[in-house]
Amino acid sequence: MIILCTHNSGGVGKTTLAIHTAGVLASQVGRTTLLIDCDDQADSWQFYAKRMPNDKELLKVGDRLSILDNQKREKITNLVNLEEYDHIVIDIDSEFLNTLQIILTNDPDIILIPVNKSQRRKALNKLDIVLSAMSKLESKYGYSPKVIIVPLGVTQELILERLEKINNKPQSCSVALPIRDLEDEMSLAVYEDRNYIWNYTDCQDLYQAFSLLLEIERI
Repeated sequence: MIILCTHNSGGVGKTTLAIHTAGVLASQVGRTTLLIDCDDQADSWQFYAKRMPNDKELLKVGDRLSILDNQKREKITNLVNLEEYDHIVIDIDSEFLNTLQIILTNDPDIILIPVNKSQRRKALNKLDIVLSAMSKLESKYGYSPKVIIVPLGVTQELILERLEKINNKPQSCSVALPIRDLEDEMSLAVYEDRNYIWNYTDCQDLYQAFSLLLEIERI
């Protein structure tokens, strides 16, 4: 399964979503996960390695998780053997042309689009660009990934209201159950402590919240 975390707006929670999605998948016994960082800021990479990567560097950070630098956004099969991994999570920058490149060359199964509380207006206003482009790809190439919009501290209703105003959307487009508002705590966890949010006191429920995005149960 290939999962792409994307949006054409910065600061909306792409890296937070990618890291925690990879964390959930990597917790599955007997499964291997690869997190690919396609952003030149390399925040996903630094979360695990606590340093900047070398070009196309592949690093194993546990028995079930590896990270790969791919700032040039090369086709995944040119860099790794897909058969070595059960799941691949891709963190991309905000330039939407780069997202289209990743979609066309790697054919992700699931596309996660975050909308967080602090940037909700910008994220919601630009949803039509993302969804319309994916709809066009679907029409032109017959490409139909599962598109899930992820509310990070905002309500489902807020996103559903916006979706009603967007005419061109992928056929499989849904809104996930909201993840409660912990944006400040998540920012501290990801960018300073380099820790998963569910490892903090009173945040253990967040593991289940992220798991539900992918219908994953902890083993």
